[in-house]
Amino acid sequence: MDRIPLVSIHNGVLLDGLEGNELSIDKLFARVDKDSMLYVLDRDGIERNRPNLDLYQQLTEHCVLWVDGGPRSLDDVMDIIMSGATNLTLRPDRWPDADIEGIFELTDDEVYYAVTPEQTTQSPYLPKSTTGVGVIVFPDEHQIEHDFTAASYLKELGMKYKLYLYVGDVKSPSDWWEQGLTGLVVDARTIGGPK
Repeated sequence: MDRIPLVSIHNGVLLDGLEGNELSIDKLFARVDKDSMLYVLDRDGIERNRPNLDLYQQLTEHCVLWVDGGPRSLDDVMDIIMSGATNLTLRPDRWPDADIEGIFELTDDEVYYAVTPEQTTQSPYLPKSTTGVGVIVFPDEHQIEHDFTAASYLKELGMKYKLYLYVGDVKSPSDWWEQGLTGLVVDARTIGGPK
């Protein structure tokens, strides 16, 4: 199962997880292997439509980027791709009627929808076509472990979409393989290397 490290960006500062500590690019590069996938959750892009495109360019010197920057138009998607993103995450609450066909004219790489378990049960939050589109689920802490309904719905999602789950750290229930997950997204601070 894939384990992809996640860094976030808030107010232009690189953090070692979703809610993490400040992290220098050099320390990040020492922690993650060269040419490995890195999930970049850009809160400035998601919350304020001000993605950190220059920082993406710096990160792409060492990592393959999967960028969650809150694009709201095809122009935003183009900017993110041109800044070094390989994979792209869309947020339905930021771009409810995303032009998936237009996005796939710009890239042959993977496109994902970021959702919470509650959103996965609501039809406007997931694409109608499953071709070439995946899902990354951001649950509340302990929600999947303790909520049987959410866990069973994850299993259903895994049968339709390429499915990743954000878990924060690398601890995971032993039955996640059975839930149809492609992989886990974990905070970069939990990945080996110097702290």
